[in-house]
Amino acid sequence: MSIVLMPEKVDFRISTTDLHATYTESGGVTLRVDVQTREDMPLDQYREAEFTFSTAAELRCVTLNFFELYAGQVEGIPHTEDVLHFWESNGYHPDPGFYQFVDSPILDEKKTLFDPRNRLDLKHYLVAGYDSYVEVIASSYLIEVKNKGEC
Repeated sequence: MSIVLMPEKVDFRISTTDLHATYTESGGVTLRVDVQTREDMPLDQYREAEFTFSTAAELRCVTLNFFELYAGQVEGIPHTEDVLHFWESNGYHPDPGFYQFVDSPILDEKKTLFDPRNRLDLKHYLVAGYDSYVEVIASSYLIEVKNKGEC
């Protein structure tokens, strides 16, 4: 069985060994990760990004490398020799570490439980770090990328 991932069109790539996840019933899911923008890459600098999924139905945190766990089963991520050229031309990294599952069997199975009237437009997202990953079933998200030196 293959897993099809569609990269989210974000102007950074996740570059982290730590994923910080917070879930509250009323506040949804907040994730904090380190990212690199195009500006940061030549300087080997990082920034913190905060993902907020305000209407979240499920959060799964797994301490394994997603791509090693599912080696040979993942499709949909563009492969390019010149990542920087792709990034500059398209405005997003081809392999940002943040994806949406296409035709997610988990979402298909749980959609009637979480959203029986189909009002929330739930999606199944993946945020992949080096040695861990997070899956979130949510309606939408906001991302705030902090400026360098900002806490």
